[in-house]
Amino acid sequence: MASIFKKDKRRKGAPWYIDYFDENDVRQREKGCPDRAATEQIARKLETDVELRRRGVIDVKDERRAEANLRPLTEHFDAFQAALVDRGNTAKHVDLYVERARRVAALVLGAALPEIDPPKKKTKKVERDAAALLVTSVLKTGRLSDMTLEAVQKALSVLKDSGRSLETCNHHRAAIRGFSKWAWETGRTSAHVLLGVTGFNAKEDRRHDRRTLGVDELRKLIKTAERGPDYRQMTGPDRALCYRLAVATGLRFSEIQTITPRSFDWKADPATVTVAAGYTKNGEPATLPLAPDLVTDLRSRVLDMSQDAPVFVLPDRGATMLQIDLEAAEIPYCDESGQFFDFHSLRCQTATLADAAGNSPRVVQKLMRHSTLELTGRYTRPRAVDVERAALTLPTLRPMASNREARSATGTDDSAPSATASATDEDDLPRKSNERNILVAVATRNHNPRVGGSSPSAAISQLPS
Repeated sequence: MASIFKKDKRRKGAPWYIDYFDENDVRQREKGCPDRAATEQIARKLETDVELRRRGVIDVKDERRAEANLRPLTEHFDAFQAALVDRGNTAKHVDLYVERARRVAALVLGAALPEIDPPKKKTKKVERDAAALLVTSVLKTGRLSDMTLEAVQKALSVLKDSGRSLETCNHHRAAIRGFSKWAWETGRTSAHVLLGVTGFNAKEDRRHDRRTLGVDELRKLIKTAERGPDYRQMTGPDRALCYRLAVATGLRFSEIQTITPRSFDWKADPATVTVAAGYTKNGEPATLPLAPDLVTDLRSRVLDMSQDAPVFVLPDRGATMLQIDLEAAEIPYCDESGQFFDFHSLRCQTATLADAAGNSPRVVQKLMRHSTLELTGRYTRPRAVDVERAALTLPTLRPMASNREARSATGTDDSAPSATASATDEDDLPRKSNERNILVAVATRNHNPRVGGSSPSAAISQLPS
């Protein structure tokens, strides 16, 4: 039985309070109103609802979802952001991810996006803060029920028409779908309502295609960087060592930022570097082997450093830092075909060089920590000259007896061929086709203790599945 009481009986207009037991026999307290009769009606309603819940007439989950829908979207996005942080994600990743989801939600609610002209324009911090404030104010008027599949799909279309690339639109799609899935998993909605939101074919709108460099160009870049002046807190030798580490391991810029002296295991054979799960893209810890020459230089680099200090104090944008060294090395940042060489291209170098060394696609996939072979294929980018060289090593398939049969058909084939005829007969010439070259190359590769044909080396075998 519910009971009503006043906390302050002497104060005029003080509200009545209701104490009652819920369906789980847990004492609850609700604030009523200054009118006793109205408060008694509220108490009876609470008791009736408790009884209906106990009998299964009222679904508690439905009640919670209805209550959640009454709260503004800003509260849900704040809770979503806190949940992502609790899962161990980096603050930078969480901020970007939630910002994209908020932007889509604001578009659903009718917010306007500033036009981008040109498309690659970088907004200033003041403009970004103003846009974030606008999004927040719009989201205060929105509810979870506003985030329908049709409305979100239209919002993504508006985003595309504003000048964003298709790949950027797909990132926004992933973020708002992540929010929808979280809302469903936490009981705020009855279903993952945005599961069916479709993306765009980013291949139709490539704005930043990357390329790789030849080994000689790569060595020139690293040598130039080593002799170059300081860039912010990165000395020339620091940048050269950072580039070498990126190519040798395939670590991303954000992952290298998190490396400390504690990340290395010098006692392992071979030595390894580990990135914690909270800083990797797939959310799993990454332990990667290091080549001996890299171990020597890295070990001397961190010898006198604090165990928790970052090994490389990298700037905000790796591409800007790399452009300084590319220009000094006279290597174009964007070549004539419109392909770029930025910091992430160093990761493409890892896959391309590992593939060229004769490792099987599965081994390269494991080294790159990719979920599919298709994704690894996107990172394997041989140069045109490498493709031409590979094409010239293919065996000839031309029938060897074709010349003799042709001469017989025309009556020019003699039983005792002349010296000229013998010199032009392919059957009588020494076999110098590319077929033998390939067999020799394969045999050499299979006896290479570092590669071992298509079998992974001991170092790569230690990589996590």
